[in-house]
Amino acid sequence: MEDKQNHIHQLKRTIDESLERLAHAVDDQGASDDMKRYLDTLAWFHQYSWKNCLLIFAQKPEATHVAGFTTWKKFDRCIRSGEKAIRIFAPCPIIDEKDNGDEVERIFFKTTCVFDIAQTEGKELADFDIPIVETVADELLNRLEQVAAMRNIQLEYASLEAGHYGVSRGGAITVAEQYSTGQRAKTLVHELAHSSLHLSNQDTSPPETAELEGEAVAYVVCRHFGLDVELRASRYITKWGGDGKKIAESFERISRTARELIEGVGYAEGMNIQFKLTTG
Repeated sequence: MEDKQNHIHQLKRTIDESLERLAHAVDDQGASDDMKRYLDTLAWFHQYSWKNCLLIFAQKPEATHVAGFTTWKKFDRCIRSGEKAIRIFAPCPIIDEKDNGDEVERIFFKTTCVFDIAQTEGKELADFDIPIVETVADELLNRLEQVAAMRNIQLEYASLEAGHYGVSRGGAITVAEQYSTGQRAKTLVHELAHSSLHLSNQDTSPPETAELEGEAVAYVVCRHFGLDVELRASRYITKWGGDGKKIAESFERISRTARELIEGVGYAEGMNIQFKLTTG
């Protein structure tokens, strides 16, 4: 019993230290020049109304960064010849003057043309790169697969679109098969965290909180077993608007979920996992 209590205490301390380290890494990423340039770029893109978002999706479902001709010109990008515009509604205020001299503002809407970044060419936009984990972690991945099976979660590997690494649904997880076992292991932990924390009807976490918690759990578990995902995790959380303060707000949820997964993998039994970096 004493050995078990010591193990629990040591595990909790290790998780606490990992989360403190992650919080510092995330804040460092948020303060970096690359992130500032990225945020400055995003500031030029409008937050469209839900009606316009529906119009954009209906005309070009794969659209990511949408802007008008003038905005693209400011980014030194031009519209490719032959591209079909996405039509949305733009507000146009007009001022009416009454007989008594008072002015009244009225707003009517007209259609305007916007284009997705894929329809443009020119200077590259500022970005905030999230590196892929180029590591072999066969044994950890195998143990995580067993954890998924013990939780009655159906796991499959499939070829997903570029930039997509995994997805969680009720009782099922899909992980992109085209990446290293280290990347797949990190993704699987992330999706297992979502399954534990965010897929119930009772959970009301907004997307940015859910992604922060899922990635923080993945970082803690991977670090516990010697798999270095710090750069990827810190940049991923930063890109979702996370910081050290928000990690602290979810500290207990992250810690509890990470501990359950670590124990599920079997670290308490003294499992010895070895990793090696790929060279190609």
